[in-house]
Amino acid sequence: MRIFYALTFDEKTLDTIQAIQDSFEELLEKGRRTASSNLHLTLSFLGEQDPRLLPLFKEITYRLPSNPICLQFTHLGRFDKAGGSILWLGMNHNPDIETIQAMLVKELKASGIRFSDTPFNAHVTLFRNVRLAKLPPLSSFWGNAQALHLMHSHQVHSVLTYTPLASNFLLEK
Repeated sequence: MRIFYALTFDEKTLDTIQAIQDSFEELLEKGRRTASSNLHLTLSFLGEQDPRLLPLFKEITYRLPSNPICLQFTHLGRFDKAGGSILWLGMNHNPDIETIQAMLVKELKASGIRFSDTPFNAHVTLFRNVRLAKLPPLSSFWGNAQALHLMHSHQVHSVLTYTPLASNFLLEK
C-alpha cells in the first residue's frame, strides 16, 4: 500500500488555497488541478509499504507533537518534469514543521522503515503537468494546519484519493 505522512489545513486556509488555484487556473496553458480534498503538505513520502506495518505507522503518528501550527505562505515554485511541471505553494521557514518532520524521519529510521529520505521542501501542490511561461506573483497569507495524518494514496473509480489511516489533530493544550 502506498502511504505518506501529511499535514492538512483548516477550512479558512483551504478556502484561500482554492481561491489561489481559481485565480491561476486561467493562466495555465496546461495543467491538472489538485482536488481540494487532496490538498496537503507532505512531511514524508513512504511509497509502497507492507500493510502489516500499519500498526507501527499509526503509532508513530500518535507519538508526534500535536501542538497548533501557523503557516505563512509566501511564494510559488515549480518542480520541472518531462510533460509538465508541478506548481506549488511555498512558505517561510517554519521551525514547528521542520521539527515535526525531523522527528518523523528519526522515528521511521529508528523503526527500520525503508523510504526515500530526500531533502525536505515544505510545499502544497496546486497543479500537476503544468505549462506556464512564468510564475505569477503571490500575496503572502497566513493559514493553519489542522491535523497530521498517515495517508493512503490510492485510486477510487480512477480518481486519485488520499484516505487518512491515522490522524493526530493539532489542538491548543
